[in-house]
Amino acid sequence: MRRTPAHLRTLGTALAVLALLATAWPGVATAQTVPHPNEVIGFELGSDYNLADLEQLYGYYRALAAASPRVEMEEIGRTWRGEPMYLLFISSEENIRQLDRWREISARLARARALTDEEARELAREGKAIVWIDTGLHSAEVATSQHTPLLAHHMVTDESEETRRIRDDVILLLMPQMNPDGHTIMVDWYRSVARTPHEFTNTPEVWHEYVGHDINRDWFMMRQVETQAVARQLWEVWYPQIVFNHHQHSPFPTRIFIPPFADPVNPHIPPLVVRGVNIVGEHMAKRFEELEMPGVVSGITFTMWWNGGMRTAPYFHNQIGILSEVAHRFASPQYHDPESLPRSIRAGSRELSMVEPSIHYTNPWRGGWARLADAVEYHFVASMGTLDIGSRLREDWLYNAYLMGRNAIRDGNEGGPFAYVIDLEAQSDRGDAVDLLRVLRHGGIEIHRATADFEADGRRYPAGSWIAYTGQAFRAHLVDLMEPQAHPQRALYPGGPPEPPYGGLSGWTLPMQMAVRADRIENPFQAAAEPVAEIPPPPGAITGEGTFGFVLSAGRNDARTAVNRLQGAGDRVHLALEGFEAGGRSFAPGAFLVENGSGTRARLETIAADLGLAVTAVGAAPGVELVPLRPARLGMYMPWTGNMDEGWTRYVFHQHDFAPDTVRNADLRAGEIDHLDVIVFADQGAGSILNGHRPGAMPDAYVGGVGATGSENLRRWVEAGGTLVTFDGAGDFAIQALDLPVRNALAGVPQSEFFIPGSLIRTRFDPTHPVAFGMAEETAAFFQGSRAWEVLDEERVDVVARYAPDDLLMSGWELGAQEHLADRPAVVRVRVGEGEAVLIGFRPQFRAQPTGTFRLFFNAIQGAGAEERGRILGARGADGP
Repeated sequence: MRRTPAHLRTLGTALAVLALLATAWPGVATAQTVPHPNEVIGFELGSDYNLADLEQLYGYYRALAAASPRVEMEEIGRTWRGEPMYLLFISSEENIRQLDRWREISARLARARALTDEEARELAREGKAIVWIDTGLHSAEVATSQHTPLLAHHMVTDESEETRRIRDDVILLLMPQMNPDGHTIMVDWYRSVARTPHEFTNTPEVWHEYVGHDINRDWFMMRQVETQAVARQLWEVWYPQIVFNHHQHSPFPTRIFIPPFADPVNPHIPPLVVRGVNIVGEHMAKRFEELEMPGVVSGITFTMWWNGGMRTAPYFHNQIGILSEVAHRFASPQYHDPESLPRSIRAGSRELSMVEPSIHYTNPWRGGWARLADAVEYHFVASMGTLDIGSRLREDWLYNAYLMGRNAIRDGNEGGPFAYVIDLEAQSDRGDAVDLLRVLRHGGIEIHRATADFEADGRRYPAGSWIAYTGQAFRAHLVDLMEPQAHPQRALYPGGPPEPPYGGLSGWTLPMQMAVRADRIENPFQAAAEPVAEIPPPPGAITGEGTFGFVLSAGRNDARTAVNRLQGAGDRVHLALEGFEAGGRSFAPGAFLVENGSGTRARLETIAADLGLAVTAVGAAPGVELVPLRPARLGMYMPWTGNMDEGWTRYVFHQHDFAPDTVRNADLRAGEIDHLDVIVFADQGAGSILNGHRPGAMPDAYVGGVGATGSENLRRWVEAGGTLVTFDGAGDFAIQALDLPVRNALAGVPQSEFFIPGSLIRTRFDPTHPVAFGMAEETAAFFQGSRAWEVLDEERVDVVARYAPDDLLMSGWELGAQEHLADRPAVVRVRVGEGEAVLIGFRPQFRAQPTGTFRLFFNAIQGAGAEERGRILGARGADGP
C-alpha cells in the first residue's frame, strides 16, 4: 500500500484524508485563527456528490483573507455576467508587506530593459519567485477548483519546513476561479442530475456566456473579458516565472498527465522555456513516485506547438507554462474493473502500454474506484510539487526570465525581422488593423506610433504609422503571431496517415486571418516614435457638406455595426448593388447610403468617432441601383449539445450590434420561425443537428434534434423567402434538409490523401456578389477539416468564392490540397423558391479570429432585410471569382 504525504497521511479512504486536513497542521496557533474550508463551506471538499458553488468558494476566500496576514485578495476583473474575478496573493507576512517590491523586480527582469547582467543577477538574488496557479478554467473539470481552498489553507497555516521555505521564497498568485460563470452553470447542472442516470453528463449549454471549452483557446486573441483580466496580470503586472494551469482530461486509464510534453516544439519558444518545463514536470513526477501515487504519464498527446492556450501562450512570454490533466472529472464515484482497462493507448506514432512500466508511464494504475477525493489529492500534490521547485530554483527562474528577455531584445535589434509596420492608410479595413494592434497589446507586446514620417527597407511611411519592434522581451509572441507557421509533416507510422496536431491547429498567422497589411521590415531603421499603452480607434469623421445622405464603404466590418446602430435608431439605409463615385471617393459595390433624417448626422458623427469610420456626406443619391434595407430579423440556432461554435458566432454578433433571437429544436419542430428573415447555423455535424442527444442520454427536455419535421419546416420557410446561412459542417445538413443541388466534394476522401488541420488556405472572392461585398479579392480562409463544394445546378447556384487554383497553403499544414481543393467552390449561394441558402464551407468566424471573412455572413444577414428581396437574389456577381 502506498503511503500518502505527511500532510495527507491516513489509513482510511481518500475522503478521510481530506477530512484530516482540518486538524493535521503542525501550525496549531495559526490554524486556530484561520477557518478550514470545510467549516465555511459546510461539507468536506472532495466528498462524493458534493461540489462547492461559487458563493461557497468565494465566501471561504474572503474569510481566509480576513483571518490571515499571509493572504491578500484582489478583484482583477468581472465576467460577462458580472461576477467578480479574484486573485489571491499568498506568502509570508513579511513578503505580503512588500508585494510592490516583488512585483517591481519581476517586471524589470521580465522586460529586461536598462539592466546589466550583474544588476539582473542582483535583482534575482533579492527577488521572490512568482508562481501562478489557476483552477476552474474548464468548468466541467470539477476537481480543479475544489482543491484550491485546501491548497490555500495549507499554504497559509502549515508550519512544516517545506511550506515555510516556500512562503519565504515564493509569491503564490492563486487564481481560484478562472471561469466563474461556467462554474455556476456546471454546479447547477450537476446538482440537478446527481444520483440519476445522467450524473456523468455535461451541460446542454456551453459553460460560459459564450465559449465553454474554448475559454482555453483564447490566449492570443483574448476576446473574452475573463481572458483579458488574467492576461493583464500575466503580461502587464506580475510577470510570473511559472504559470500552472490545472485541468482534468488525463488519457484513460492514466490518473494524471504532467510534463514533459510531446513533440513538436514551436521553434519560437526559447530553449530555456522547454528545459524549465521539463524540470518542473520531472520534479512533480518525482513527488508522485515518492508518495506511491500511480498512473502518472508524460510525453504524450499534449505538445508545445500551438500558441493560444492558457499554458502555451506563456511559453512565448519566456514563462514556464505547466499543464496537468487529472483523471475523473466528476463528483460522482465511478468503478473501473481492473480486467476491463485498456492494455495500451495510442500515443502519437506509438502504442503506450498501460500494463507494463515505461519511461513515460513508470507506475501504471491498476483500476478500482475513482472518486472526486482522489482527483483533489492529485491536484494538491501537483500544486505542491510546483511550488516546491519554484522555491528551490527561485533565483534561476528569475534570472532566466531576464536572460530570455535580454536575448530576445538582442536578436530583434539585429533584424530579420527588425519590426512590423502597419500603415492605416494602406489598409482595406482600418478597423481590423486597429483590432490586430489591440490583440498584440493585450498580449503584452510593446507598440509604438511614429510621430514623423520615416523610411524603412526603402519604403516611406507617414507619421501615425504603427510600429512593433521585434527587439523586445516578448519577441517570440510577436513573431509567432505575425509570421506563417510551417507545421512539421508527421505520420502516425512510416507511410501512414498524418498524426493530427494537438488541438487540431497548425497555422494561425494573424495578419492573414484579419486581412491586415503588416509590412515585415528586415533591416534596422530609425524613426521618431512614442510607445502607446492603449490603441485608439482610427480617425473617424464625416466629410463633405451634402445634405441628402451619407455613404459608408463596404470595406469595413464596422460599417455593418454602424448600420445596425442606425437602423436601431430608425434611420433609413440603402444598399448599393454597384460601385460609384461620390464626394471625391470611389465606392465598391455594397456601400451603404444612409438617408439624412432627423438627428441622423449627429448620430453618425458619434458612431464614426467611436468606430473610426470615414463617412462621406452626399448631396444626391448616386446613380446606381439602391435596395432599401430594413433591420433583418436574425435567428441563431442553438442546440442542446453545447456548441462552442454557436457561442463564438453569438459573441461576434453581439460585438457588432446584431441582436439574434435564439432558435431551438422545439422552435423548428413547431414551425415557429416565420417571424425571422434569416437563420444562422454554426459549424455542427448534420447528424448532430438532425438527431441531437439520443433518448436516455440526457434528461428528456434535452433529447433529440431538429428532426424530420423541423427540417421540413425549415425548407418551407426558406422557400417562402427566408435566408439560411451555414458554416462548415452545418452545410451538410442544409444540403439534406433543403435538397440542394450541391455536394461536399471532400466527403469520403481519406486523411492519407487529404488532410488540413486548422490552417489558413488562400481563397479568392467575388466582391461584386452581394454575399462578398467589401471582401478582398484574395484572402485567407480558416480551414479545419472543412468543406469544398461541387455545384450540380449552375442555374440555381452562385459561386461566391473559390479556393485558389494553386499555392493554397498560407500558414499551417496541408496534404493533398492541390489535388482535392484547388479551384473548388468555397462559398455558394443557392436559390430555394423565394429564399436562399448561403453555404460557407469553412468557419468564417472561427474563435473570433478571421475578421477578414466576417463580412461574408454579415452581408448575408443584412441582405436578408432587403425590402425587395428579388433584387438581391438577382444580383449574381461575376460568373465565379
